[in-house]
Amino acid sequence: MKKLLLLVSISFLALCLYGQHAIRIYNKGNRMLQKGNYEKARQLFSKAIRLDRFFPEAYYNRAWVRSELKDYAGAISDCSKAIDQNPQLTGAYNNRGRDKDALNDHTGAIEDYTKAIRLDTSYIKAYYNRGISWLELEKYEEAIADFTRTINLAPQMPDAWYNRGIAKENSGDYTGAISDFSVSKKLDLNYTETYRNKFAGKDQDKGDKNSTAGSGFIKREQ
Repeated sequence: MKKLLLLVSISFLALCLYGQHAIRIYNKGNRMLQKGNYEKARQLFSKAIRLDRFFPEAYYNRAWVRSELKDYAGAISDCSKAIDQNPQLTGAYNNRGRDKDALNDHTGAIEDYTKAIRLDTSYIKAYYNRGISWLELEKYEEAIADFTRTINLAPQMPDAWYNRGIAKENSGDYTGAISDFSVSKKLDLNYTETYRNKFAGKDQDKGDKNSTAGSGFIKREQ
């Protein structure tokens, strides 16, 4: 009996030591992530996971760096593992949606953004990203609704105003589009050139005279 208790104690101690070592490695990975050294961060997060398989934060952060390295399939896999271990990890749903968008699975992305929003109804990035996915699918009314929600939560976010303008333009509401582009311009002077080109007759969608302004919308939020 004493031998059994000793073995159990040793095993428990070993697990604790492995867990602490995994956390140290994970923290090193975070430092590499902050420095922009994504490949080294990926290696460190992988090592942390080998030491502790139940480590949703490590899967989540490895997904982030895999996305930065354009390994979108790997990022989706890691987000899924993080979600399996912690279904309340809202950022994992948002980031998995973004990676699905990168692989042109816009319908799957919308499902993930919606799951994130169900967990956090004030999740600005998920509303914004879902709006862009609707734009990709040319569902302009749905896009307008999500960008409006984004604006209600973050009225100083110029990208949301600009993209809502794109959706309004494509749905035929040119007056509303001009109004939104104007607000976007006031919030961020970086949009001045885009704004001027759009209404001065300069075509930025060269090569396809039938293309819409949808190709000019602003990127997703991570």
